Amino acid sequence: LLTWFTFSLLIQPKLLSFIPTNNPMNKTLTTKPTPWTWPWT
Repeated sequence: LLTWFTFSLLIQPKLLSFIPTNNPMNKTLTTKPTPWTWPWT
C-alpha cells in the first residue's frame, strides 16, 4: 500500500501534465495541488 501511495505521489504530477492545454483548468492543476486531485494533502 505504501509503495502504491508513493508511486501515486510521483506519477500524479506527470498525469496532470498530460491534460490538454486547451483545458481552462490545466494551468490551475499544474500550478498547485487541489483538494480533489490530491485528497491526501
